Amino acid sequence: MSSGKKTAAIGGGITIVIVIAVVITSSDVFVPNNVQTNLANNNASTSKKIQVIASFFPMYEFAKNIGGDKADVSVFIPIGEEPHGWEPPTQQMQDVQNSQLFIYNGAGVEAFIPTFLSTGNFPNTTFVKASEGIEMQDADVQRMAQDEAGPVIAQGGKDPHVWNDPILAEQEVRNIGDAMEKADPANAKYYENNTNVYIAKLDKLDKDIKSGLSNCRTHTFVSFHNAFNYFAQRYNLTDVWISGIAPEAEIAPQDIERVENIAKTNNVKIIFAEDLADPKLAETLADDVGAQVRILSPLEGINQTEQKEGITFIDKWYQNLGNLKDAMGCQ
Repeated sequence: MSSGKKTAAIGGGITIVIVIAVVITSSDVFVPNNVQTNLANNNASTSKKIQVIASFFPMYEFAKNIGGDKADVSVFIPIGEEPHGWEPPTQQMQDVQNSQLFIYNGAGVEAFIPTFLSTGNFPNTTFVKASEGIEMQDADVQRMAQDEAGPVIAQGGKDPHVWNDPILAEQEVRNIGDAMEKADPANAKYYENNTNVYIAKLDKLDKDIKSGLSNCRTHTFVSFHNAFNYFAQRYNLTDVWISGIAPEAEIAPQDIERVENIAKTNNVKIIFAEDLADPKLAETLADDVGAQVRILSPLEGINQTEQKEGITFIDKWYQNLGNLKDAMGCQ
């Protein structure tokens, strides 16, 4: 995994802060070798499409659905890589310079963003912060290691995981749609229609989550890393997380003990691991409390098999919903 090492803690106070982000024009983006659409392919069939790079899986999914057949959309962070702390190789600069839009979430999940925006090397690339205008929660940076806290602090000190709340994800989709309409005004109505179609899917997901979690034995679940604050707040749940803002944080023994105590008190039967993180810690914790291990994806990426199967952001969230219902004993 390519993300940086980080130190985490359990819980922590969260305050709500309004962040007004800025859509930034000029500078930075790269594309991995395994992107689904190669931006270097400038033949006649693609030359009329807007060239879009999306930072990681949720941003790519949103942009791909909005862009449809009017945009060439590629994903920047390679499939199978955990995005926290990931740094791009410099040889991909040319792809960045050839893109019109670079879609990113912001708030520190893409650690490379401040460097990109400071170079001035991409005058023809518009950087679009998808989380613009979203009310974001403070990250518990005081309990993070420096390498974990650095990218978060540099981008405002906020919890970046807004995409895991379907309603907040709708705002990200709107922001991306607006950016595509401005980049390609001749097809503005097309992007607007696609935006509305995808928002309807997210709205249905929201309703299905509310219904699915409405009658549960407990409202507490144990996630692997602190990626579900917005989700838990939306649906009145308690998330006890093992790791911090990023999944590769080193965990203090007292923090593991605290999670164990909460799990035992709440009779937790499922401890969640993640799809892109080493499951050993979750497995050890599950053994200690007599629970089983399931996957609760933070939707930060997919693996190569899921990519080949065409698994989508919406698909992944319905998988999460099924596992959460089992974990919390929902009827």
